[in-house]
Amino acid sequence: MGFPPKRLYAITLRKPLSYTLARGADAAELLAGTELTPEILADPYRLISENQARLFYLNLLRLTGPDGVGLEIGWHTSLSDMGPHGMALATERTAGDSLRKTWELRYNYNLLVDWRYEVSGSQLIHRLDCQERDEPLRIFLLERALATLQAHTEELLGPDSRPLGVLFDYPAPANMERYRDVFRCPLHFKQAHTESRYDAHRLSSPIETCDPKAAEVLGALRTSLHEKLGSRGNVLLEVKMALRRTPGRFPSLEQVADSLAMSSRTLRRRLGQYDVRFQDLLDDERRRVAEDLLLSTSLTIQQIAEKCGFSDARNFSQSFRRMQGISPTEFRKLRMKDG
Repeated sequence: MGFPPKRLYAITLRKPLSYTLARGADAAELLAGTELTPEILADPYRLISENQARLFYLNLLRLTGPDGVGLEIGWHTSLSDMGPHGMALATERTAGDSLRKTWELRYNYNLLVDWRYEVSGSQLIHRLDCQERDEPLRIFLLERALATLQAHTEELLGPDSRPLGVLFDYPAPANMERYRDVFRCPLHFKQAHTESRYDAHRLSSPIETCDPKAAEVLGALRTSLHEKLGSRGNVLLEVKMALRRTPGRFPSLEQVADSLAMSSRTLRRRLGQYDVRFQDLLDDERRRVAEDLLLSTSLTIQQIAEKCGFSDARNFSQSFRRMQGISPTEFRKLRMKDG
């Protein structure tokens, strides 16, 4: 029952949001450019795109700095923070039962990290992989996933359920003492893989909060939520988020279609159902970026033109005038005057 979704539930952002707001971050800055609102995030089972989550995390790192924040968010994530998916884990008979159910429905709580596990001899090995290109964000996502795994293991089986060892595919961080506090085992950095290793005999450990009736009810709800992830998403929103994935670069129709696992012909057809062309969305995103740079930076018109994908300032100015009725320079002067 597994499939890699292009969407995820808003509940996956709630702990990072509350953690960051508690440390003085501004909600508007956290949500800037994501098309998310506090109202959307207040609904835990509102479907959002992976690109929206990614942009949210990039904002979070920009506001907090990258050092160790993923570790802290993961370590402070309880099973109840994961909704019925997390609560159901505590109702299974054994740790092994919980692990198998988590694997079957692993995308219900998607942390933008690929996870698989295996039993090798006397060891249970969790291997995590993240294809994120932005290295600070990649480390944040791996930190969060590893710390969440450890926090939940201890919540289910007790505080003595420490790993045998943890391997990281990135260099040792500045906050090594905090890593030692969380994992309390040998830590190995600059490894070929990121892995967390446990004693496989713990799989047969009983869970004290086992509740077969609750497991049945929560299991049905988890399955329903899993099926909802596979439903068709809002292609307009998905294209907008794809256009925002890499600031300063605008992918082609073919590249966006490939990122959404469909052909360019299918993408054109689905956009046509909304009476929208890809070029319309591209122009709108270029306009949004241009307006933001004109008002929030001192970049020259030529520099802004380059960041918006134009070969020169003249072409950019002509396009901007068609959309806004005035030149970029006039727009900047008028808005600055009004502000």
